[in-house]
Amino acid sequence: MEPPGIREQYPALDKAAEDVLGMLCTEFMQKTGSHVETIIAAAACLAGLSVLRNRSFDLRPYAPGTLLAYDPGRELEEIRNFLMAEAGRAGLDPSGGWDGEIPDVHRPKLSVPELTRETEKKFLAVCDRHRLGRSLYPHAAGLAALKFVRAADRVRLLDQNTGKALIRSCLAAGAKTVPFVPFV
Repeated sequence: MEPPGIREQYPALDKAAEDVLGMLCTEFMQKTGSHVETIIAAAACLAGLSVLRNRSFDLRPYAPGTLLAYDPGRELEEIRNFLMAEAGRAGLDPSGGWDGEIPDVHRPKLSVPELTRETEKKFLAVCDRHRLGRSLYPHAAGLAALKFVRAADRVRLLDQNTGKALIRSCLAAGAKTVPFVPFV
């Protein structure tokens, strides 16, 4: 099931995803030697972090990188369902690859907190500029990740199944990992 208003706000959501992708490419392309997996991971981690932020936990007592013991299941399932539908619309296989193994060479070059440390404020500014509701922030970042998977698959830089597995993994990690900035 989609969150309320997602179809009505889809044009803004799509534009926000494009802007997020541009911001992340600027942020990480040179730093990582054009490692597309790190950019995909950054977008997925921002999506997960948005889920975590929407829970309103007080993260100040925890060190950055701490894994929280809570189940973000329903929210993550909603985002995964949205991304599976979008994958089909984008010409990707929506049903397969999400739960695959990620070879070491395709793992992000930075940790979850490092991927979100410098980008979260910029991401929030993009979402605000496009007037998205907070419940759609994870969808904007997830859609940015999916767009990059599609682009990387099209030019044969990354197989779509590896990219989709990377999204799933980093979405979950972002939703459970304490960021450097405990509150925004």
